[in-house]
Amino acid sequence: MTTDYRELERRCECAERTSRRSLTVATVAGIGILATWVLGATSLQPHAQDVVRTKVLIVQDNDGRDRIVLGAPMPDGRQYVGMKILNAGGAEQFGLGLKTDGSVSMGFDTKPGVGNPANRERLNLGVSATGQGWIRYLDNQTRARMWLMLDSADTPVVQFWDWPDNQRIMVRQMAFVGETNMEQRR
Repeated sequence: MTTDYRELERRCECAERTSRRSLTVATVAGIGILATWVLGATSLQPHAQDVVRTKVLIVQDNDGRDRIVLGAPMPDGRQYVGMKILNAGGAEQFGLGLKTDGSVSMGFDTKPGVGNPANRERLNLGVSATGQGWIRYLDNQTRARMWLMLDSADTPVVQFWDWPDNQRIMVRQMAFVGETNMEQRR
């Protein structure tokens, strides 16, 4: 019986060693899997970037509607760098553009349903390619009615435009050098 008892004792010790090794291997493997998961999860977290590079950026509201479009060039086919702010219905209400000749302009539009639906722009301001600033006011029929500008000599000029019929435009221009009345053909 002594030999059977020793054999049983030897086999129990062997089983305990095997069990300890298995537990150690399982613990190390578990720690490795957990570390891999934690590292993977933290790498998926968004990190703040100092620079974002893109050609077009579209900002949407909470309902998924495009509200601000920035582009270089704008995605509307015209070759200019700019920005559009859209109302909830997707109609442009403000636009800013830098053209290839270096001129820049801003346009302010009325809401849809007011005046001429073909062109809702009512106020423009900008700087020409030669450096002169200007402001143009349009009526609800999108006719230019008043211009404030600097001429090529950087002299302030105000023009009032009248549209008496479909053939002509009457322009009254006032500047420091005097007042002028002109007639233009449409």
